[in-house]
Amino acid sequence: MAEDWCAAATRRVKHGSDGVWLRFGPPVDESFMSKMFSIRFNPVTSGAATVMLFGFVIVLLAIGVDREGCLVEVDGKFTGSACFTPRIEFQFWMKWVTDCFTWLYIGSQDCWVIFLAVLYFSRFGNMKLGKDDDEPEFSNFSWFAMIFSCGVGVGLFFYGVAEPIFHYTGGNRYGHAWGDLPHRLPDNERAQAAMNLTWFHWGVHGWVVYAIVGILLAFLHYRKGLPMTIKSCFYPLIGERIYGFWGDFVDSMSIVATTMGVCTSLGLGVFQINAGIKKLTGYPNWIKLSYYNEANLPDWSDRLDSLRELYEDYPLTGDFRLANSWYVNGNASLGVNIGTASQIASFVDTNDEQILIIWLITLTATASVVSGLQVGIQTLSMICLYLGMFLMMIILLMDDTWYIMNLYTQSLGYYFWDFFRISAYSGAFAQGDHSAPEGENPLYMNWWTIFYWGWWIAFAPFVGIFFARISKGRTVRQFLNGTMTLPIAYNFAWMAVFGGAGLKMEMLADKYGVTCETPLARSNICREVERMRPSGYGGNPEVFCSAVTKLSCRGTTDMIFDVLYQYADLGPFLGMVCLVSLILYFITSSDSGSLVDDIVSANGIPEPPIVQRIYWAFTEGLAATALLYQGRLNIDDPQAGLTALQSASICVGLPYTFLICFMCVALWRALQYETGELQWSGKQFRSSVLDVGITAYGAGEGTTRCFNLRRGTMDTRRFGKFGLYAVCPVIPFLSIHSKLQARKADGKASGVCSPAVWTMVNVAAAGLLFYLWLILIIVDNVDTAQDGYIKFGNEIEGGQWNSTGQAWTFNNASVHRVSQRYGMYQRYPGGDMAAGHEVPDVTSLLEGHADFYPQYFQAGAELAAAGVAAGAVGDRIGSPLHYAVIGWYLYFTFVTLVMSLRNQVRTLFQYGGNIVEDFFAALFLYPTVLIQVEEALCNAKVDISHTNEVEVISTPPPEKKPDPVEAAVVPEKEEAQEQGGGD
Repeated sequence: MAEDWCAAATRRVKHGSDGVWLRFGPPVDESFMSKMFSIRFNPVTSGAATVMLFGFVIVLLAIGVDREGCLVEVDGKFTGSACFTPRIEFQFWMKWVTDCFTWLYIGSQDCWVIFLAVLYFSRFGNMKLGKDDDEPEFSNFSWFAMIFSCGVGVGLFFYGVAEPIFHYTGGNRYGHAWGDLPHRLPDNERAQAAMNLTWFHWGVHGWVVYAIVGILLAFLHYRKGLPMTIKSCFYPLIGERIYGFWGDFVDSMSIVATTMGVCTSLGLGVFQINAGIKKLTGYPNWIKLSYYNEANLPDWSDRLDSLRELYEDYPLTGDFRLANSWYVNGNASLGVNIGTASQIASFVDTNDEQILIIWLITLTATASVVSGLQVGIQTLSMICLYLGMFLMMIILLMDDTWYIMNLYTQSLGYYFWDFFRISAYSGAFAQGDHSAPEGENPLYMNWWTIFYWGWWIAFAPFVGIFFARISKGRTVRQFLNGTMTLPIAYNFAWMAVFGGAGLKMEMLADKYGVTCETPLARSNICREVERMRPSGYGGNPEVFCSAVTKLSCRGTTDMIFDVLYQYADLGPFLGMVCLVSLILYFITSSDSGSLVDDIVSANGIPEPPIVQRIYWAFTEGLAATALLYQGRLNIDDPQAGLTALQSASICVGLPYTFLICFMCVALWRALQYETGELQWSGKQFRSSVLDVGITAYGAGEGTTRCFNLRRGTMDTRRFGKFGLYAVCPVIPFLSIHSKLQARKADGKASGVCSPAVWTMVNVAAAGLLFYLWLILIIVDNVDTAQDGYIKFGNEIEGGQWNSTGQAWTFNNASVHRVSQRYGMYQRYPGGDMAAGHEVPDVTSLLEGHADFYPQYFQAGAELAAAGVAAGAVGDRIGSPLHYAVIGWYLYFTFVTLVMSLRNQVRTLFQYGGNIVEDFFAALFLYPTVLIQVEEALCNAKVDISHTNEVEVISTPPPEKKPDPVEAAVVPEKEEAQEQGGGD
C-alpha cells in the first residue's frame, strides 16, 4: 500500500522536528497545570516577529514629529505643516502599492472568487476538514458568531453609517474630481450607488481571502495532521522544505501582520469608543475634570507648566501653533492664553482616556484568551452577535421599516446586476494625471477599494487561521456557506439598516436646509407625511418630528451615535448598547488575534500554553499604547503613528497577494492528492528551484528536548554553481542544449539545422539577451545631458519670452521650443529660488526653453490673473527609463528561453508541472532552474525505442555515508524526488 502523501510531515510532528522548539515545563496536555506552567514556542519565529514589531514601533517613536515642520502640498499649494516622517513615508509606499498594483488587486480578487465558486460546486465539496468521522467542535450558532466577530464585527460599527455617507457626499467615484462642481448623478441614483459600493467592499470579494486561507489550513491540520501555521499551506507545493528559514519567515511575517492589524484596529477603535462615552456623559472629558476653562482654572492651574512644555514641543509650523499662542496676543506680560491651555489639557485628558480604554480592553481580552476558546472567546462572540442583532432590529422597527426593506431588496438586485462590472472596475480613466476635471476623483480607488483589498489581505493570516481553528469537522461546502454566504448576508442587512437610516437622514438634512453652520449640524424637523387614512381630526394635518443631523459634517466616529440618538428617549439606551457592543467586539478581536499569534509562534499547537497567550495579548496592548501616546506629542495629527502602522500593514498585503495565489494552487493540489487524482511520489525534478546550496538551520528530533536547533549546511558546489550561473547563464545553456538536442535527435541531424548549429544559435541568443539586459539597465542610470527640444520657427534677435510661457515673440513672429522632457522631475515651489523669478506651474512648462531651468521662465500677467500656482521644473528624479524598458523586454525574452528549456525537459522525462510554473520559476530563479534542468539531464537516461513512448531510467547518485547533521536538517536528494512538490 502506498504511503500517505503527508506521511513525511506527520513523522516530523511525531518526532518533534516540525520546527525549532524551545520547551520548558511539563508536557502539553489538557490539564490546567500543563497549560499554566509549560512553555512551548518557536524561538526563531517568535523572536523575529517581536523584533520586527517593536523595532517598527521604536522607530516611529524615535523619529517623532519634525518640530520645524516641513513643506506639504495641499490642493496644489505648498504650506508649512506638522510632519510625522514615518506616516508620510509609509503612506507614500501605500499609495505606490495602490497606484501600481490596482490591476493585481482587482484581478486577483476576481480570480479567487471564481476559484471558490468552482470549488463549492466541485466534487471536492463534500470533503471533510478533519477525519471522516469527526464532528463539528462548535454549534452552528456559536461557529457563526465567532466567524462574524473575528471577521468584521468592529468594522460594521465604524463604517456602517460613515461609508455610505462618504460615497454619497464625498469626492467619490460619482462626484467630480476637482472643485465644487455639481455631482454627475441625481441624488437618488447617487444614494443607490453609495449603497452599491458599500456592499461591494463588504461582500464576497472581501471574505474570499479569509475563506481560502481558512479552508486550506483546516484541511491540512485536521485531516492530515500538519501544524496550524501559515507555512503548512505550502506543503502541497514544496513538501518538507517548509521546515526551515523561509517557512519561519512566512510565519513571522504573519504574526507581524496580525499584530499590526489588531493594534491599528484597537488604536483607531478607541477613538470611536471614546466618542460614544463622551456622547453619553455630555462632557468633553470623563476622567479628571469634565471640562477646562477660566471658571475652573484653580482646579487645574498646577498643570500649566507641563502644558506649556507640551505646547513648546508642538511643531512650529503646525496649524495649532500658528492659530494659538501660549500667551495672550503673544505677550508674556498679558498672561497665559487660557483658551490655548484648556485645549491642550482637554487633548491630554482625551489621550489618557484612550490609553485607559486600550488597557481595559487588553486586560479583558487577556482574561478571555486565557480562559480558552470554548469559554471566553465563544461566549463573548455570542453576546456580541446578540447585541448587534438587537440593535439592527430596533433600528429597523423604529425607523422607516418599509423604506429599509425596499432598500435591501433594491440593493440586492443592483448588487447582482452590477456584480461583474463593479468587480472588474479599476479606475483606468480616473487614476493618474489624465483624469479630466469633470471626471471621477483620481484618488478614490486608493482611498477605498484598493485600501480595502489591501486591508482584507493583510488580515488574511489572522482571520484565516482563526477560521481554521474553529472549523474542525465541517465539510468544504459547509465551510464556504459559513464564511461566504451567511456573514455576507448579515453584512448586507446591517449596511442596509444603518447605512439606509444614515442616507435618509443626510437627504432630509439637504431637503430642509440643515447645514454644517447649523449648531451641531443638527435640527429637529417636523414635516408632513402621507398616511393611509385621512390626516388628523378636524382637518388638522399630521406631522412627523425627528432630529435630523447633517452627517457629512460630523466625524466618522460620531455618525452611528447621531443616528441612534434621533430616537428620542430610546437614543441614550441604544447608544449605551452600541458602546458595549463596540467594546466587546474589540475584545473578541484582540483575544482572537492573541490566540492566533500564540498558535503560530508555538509551531501550530491549537491550545498553546497560557503564559504565551498573556505575552501576545500584552504585546498588542503595549504597541497600541505606544503609538497612542506618541499622538499626545502631535496635536495636529494625533493618529499619525497609528496611520503609519496601518499603512505599513497594508503594504504587507502586497506579498500576501502572491502567497494567496499560491495557496489556491496548493488547495486544489492537496484535494487532488487526497482523492488520488495526483500521485505525490510521481516523477519530479531531483532538486528544487528554492535550493541555492545554503540551509540556514534545521530542527533536530526529540519531543522532550529543550532546544532542538541544528546548525545549517552549505553545499559549496551548488552555491558556487548558483553564483556562476547567475552572472554567466551561457555556460549551462551550452551544456543543457547539447545534451537535450543529443537526446531528442539521438545524436543525428534533423530538420534544416544540425543539433550543434541549433545549440549554438540558442546559446548565442540567450547570451545576447542576458548581457544586453544588464548593459541597458546600467546605461539607463548613467547621468546624461538634459533633455533637448524640438524647435518650430526661426530665432529672432531682440525677442522676449511671452506671457504664456511658451514662445519668443518679436513683431508678431515667434519661435517655439517644445521640450522633450519625459519622466519624473523635481518641482520647485514658489518661484526660482536663485533668481527670485515667479514661474508658471508645471503644466505650463511642457513647452519651453531647451534647458528648462527656473531662471528662464517668468509668470506673465495672464497666468497671474488665472491664479496659476507658481512652480518650476528642475532636475530629473531617478533614471529616464529610456533604455531600461528595452532591457527588461530582453530579460523577459531570456526568461522565455529558460522556461522553454524546463518545459522541454519536463515533457521529455514526463515530470509533473505546467508551463505557468516553468515561467515563474525562470522569472525569479533562473540560476536554480538551470541547475535543476542540467541535473535532470545528467542523472537520467532516456531509452528511445521504436515506439513513441519514452522510458526514464534514473541513475542513482553514488553512495556516500550520510552526515548526521545534514540528515537532520536537509532532506536527501533521493527523498526530494519521493516527497513530490519538487517545483
